[in-house]
Amino acid sequence: MKRRLMMCMLVLLLVMSGLALFPGEKVYACSCVESDVQERLETYTTVFTGEVVKKGRSQIYRYNGVREYTFDVDTAWKGVSAKKMKIVGKDGGSDSCGIQFEKNQSYLIFASLDERDNRLHTNLCSGNVLIEQAEDDLKLLGAGKVVSREDFGEPDEGRSGTFYLILYGAVVLLVGSAVVWVWRRKKRI
Repeated sequence: MKRRLMMCMLVLLLVMSGLALFPGEKVYACSCVESDVQERLETYTTVFTGEVVKKGRSQIYRYNGVREYTFDVDTAWKGVSAKKMKIVGKDGGSDSCGIQFEKNQSYLIFASLDERDNRLHTNLCSGNVLIEQAEDDLKLLGAGKVVSREDFGEPDEGRSGTFYLILYGAVVLLVGSAVVWVWRRKKRI
């Protein structure tokens, strides 16, 4: 019994001294540098307002969790190349500078191009804000350019030419079938 107690004490001493000698990694909470909207406009590659239309799955990029969001852009100030823009947000809580965008919500977005993966990235420190809370920032940004699909030569999201081709083909086929049916019916009489 005494021997068992001594062994437990020795193991506990070794574990405690190992923790003291080899501490784990230091963890820092997110700390953002304050900047005004004009500084962010100059700093970031892309600045726009838009609604989240798609929220992707969480994935790992460079040891961090990230999530891709697709925005339907309303107004652009800088770097917008399409009506629908994909932005990669650092996933996680505010303690790790993560940001969560909600589907069907509109935001003022500041994002930078990461040349390693050629995608636009953003995080908590970028200054993104819900559109309802962005009134002061929007005033300071001034009038942006209202974005439409035609600005980028993109087709309207409505029905495509293929749809109309199939529709017109079906109508012609139905009319042709009706004419043949009437002609055969008259021929029998």
